[in-house]
Amino acid sequence: MSRFIESVAREAGALLRERFARQKTDGVRFKGEKDPVTEADHASQDLIVRLIREKFPSDRIVAEEDGADSGSGDSVWYVDPLDGTTNFLHRFPFFSVSIARVKKDEIVCGVVYNPVTDDCFTAEAGGGAWHNGTRVRVDDEAGPLRSIIATGFACVRSNRVHDTVPFFDSMVREVQGVRRAGSAALDLSFTARGTFGAFYELNLNPWDIAAGILLVKEAGGIVTDFTGGSGMFERKEVVAGGAAMHSYVLGRIRG
Repeated sequence: MSRFIESVAREAGALLRERFARQKTDGVRFKGEKDPVTEADHASQDLIVRLIREKFPSDRIVAEEDGADSGSGDSVWYVDPLDGTTNFLHRFPFFSVSIARVKKDEIVCGVVYNPVTDDCFTAEAGGGAWHNGTRVRVDDEAGPLRSIIATGFACVRSNRVHDTVPFFDSMVREVQGVRRAGSAALDLSFTARGTFGAFYELNLNPWDIAAGILLVKEAGGIVTDFTGGSGMFERKEVVAGGAAMHSYVLGRIRG
């Protein structure tokens, strides 16, 4: 399964890379005041959906740009064909293809692929997390003073009242650094690799985080919602990291 899902991500990534290289960003529209979608989003999604449908015709597919299709099986694919569209649009090479398969409410495989840097993160349930063929693990040792944490501010852009700015204000004074790069899927992937000690964000959809959740868990990390529970999809929020940094971030969020 991991070979198939990686091949799909790489094929979609090649399409995005070609458009990124020749600055093909025509066909831009906005789903919200600050939330762009491009022709590349749709082209990537069409390709991914076609390849999955050919191999798994009965599976459901839930994709960012067109919602859910009507498969009848017990497996669901969550597809973000271009996570980080704003970065793509502004020529910042931090965006990804994110694909995950969920069977009977368990994430069984996932891939996150940055086609510009060729960083490919893959995981299967029980099989560990991998980055370009090398097994990776979360950082279990560093505390706040020696950790970089990642976050995002989609909550602010969508005018959510309960946003993450207060948490950011407290943690930025205590950790070694904070990064806001603009692709939740890649942020989770680099948390799985141990680059980031932790990642947290609000207002995320299942296609943004499904693959990344599996990567962090398979890398030995902890992933919860902001209450410490398992409702990441339902509550649209995530805290992820090694045990020490997950506990630290969750503690700051919960006060």
